[in-house]
Amino acid sequence: MSRPRFNLDIVGMVLSLACALHCLAVPLLLMFGAFTGLHFLADPAIEHTVIFGSIIIAGLSLIPHYFHHRRKEVLVTATTGFALIFIGHFFGLAWLHGLLVAAGGAAVAVSHLLNWRYCRDLEVCK
Repeated sequence: MSRPRFNLDIVGMVLSLACALHCLAVPLLLMFGAFTGLHFLADPAIEHTVIFGSIIIAGLSLIPHYFHHRRKEVLVTATTGFALIFIGHFFGLAWLHGLLVAAGGAAVAVSHLLNWRYCRDLEVCK
């Protein structure tokens, strides 16, 4: 029986999707923040931690595996996702921020999914 392997792509997908959901849900939660006590979720430290954690995990997972499967769409999708996150975070209008960052988080999650699928069948990625 083989031992389960720690997979950075799964962690990256979960973190990126959590980022996307966070960016979509926080504005709704803030409307009811006085009632729910969840206003701490809008703290920029949480956003920065998740963004930089996603970048580190993507770098550790996507870049080394790219040299095995050579599928450029993985890196292009991740780069586009992070570009959307940064544009939405630093240059987006208030109403556009959530949409851009959520789309960026979803794109990064898709890049991890593609990376996982391309590496699944390669012996060198296992």
